[in-house]
Parts: sequence; structure tokens; C-alpha cells
Amino acid sequence: MSVRTVRIIFVVTVLWVVVLQYVLFALWRGEIYPALALPGFPAKCPGCPLETGEPTGKEPTLRVLFADGHTQEVPVQNLMPPGPKVRLMVVFSAFEDDSLREDPNAVNWFRSRIAELFPGEPAVGADILWRKATYKAADPSKTEYQPLHTTRIVFGPSR
Repeated sequence: MSVRTVRIIFVVTVLWVVVLQYVLFALWRGEIYPALALPGFPAKCPGCPLETGEPTGKEPTLRVLFADGHTQEVPVQNLMPPGPKVRLMVVFSAFEDDSLREDPNAVNWFRSRIAELFPGEPAVGADILWRKATYKAADPSKTEYQPLHTTRIVFGPSR
């Protein structure tokens, strides 16, 4: 058998399988998937990006409370130590629960990181502000935020 004959047999076989699969699925199942086309995916999820056209997410931010009464918002990225970055939501999702306030190791970690960021300014606590972010455009300045809840961490005396 020549190379040309083998190629013709291959092409005819592939076309026959595709056409046969199309006919069988179209008649048997009433749709051509998965033969040639994928089905459509309707947007039937309330609030999903397909329906609203705007993706949303939950983001934390940190507000430090100082002994003299003033506060300062700090991006949570600044709280992380130098080195390889992990996804902040993975780290901070552990802090979403109010039980964080009862964990002395977590409270001490927060206190020490904030003391490194603000040397000479005694901090008495911090609030993790959870908010819903609606991303209106690729420009971060166009992001809209709605407050969800706050986790307050009171430092108390150093240990």
C-alpha cells in the first residue's frame, strides 16, 4: 500500500467517525455535544460575573489602633514578612474567624509585626476590616468597597 492510499484511508476513517458520532448523538441525545460543538452556559447565578458583568471578591485591610488614639490603615501586604509571597487570602482567611482574638500566638504575631512597621508608636490593637470589592475596571482606583465585618484584635500587655 502506498503512503497516499494510507493517508486517504486515514482521512476517510476520521471523517466517517466524526460524521457517525455527530449523527448518533444528534439523533440519540437530541444534541450534538460532545461531537462537534459545546453547549452554551447560561448565567443563572445571582451576582456572578456573567450576570452582572463585574467580578467581586472579599478583601481584608488592616487598621492599626495606637495608644494616642489615632488609627492608620495598612495594606495587609505590608504586614507579611519579607520573602516569598503567598496568596494573602490563604493567610488571612485564617484570621476571618473571631476566634483569632483568643489565640495568644496570633495576637503576639500581629503585635510584633505592627511594632516592626511602626517603631516607637505603641499600638494597642488592630482591626481586620473585611469588605466586598467590586472590580469596575482593570484600574484598581475604580474598585468599589462595601464593609462586611470587622475582627478586632486587642493586644493587651506584652508577653
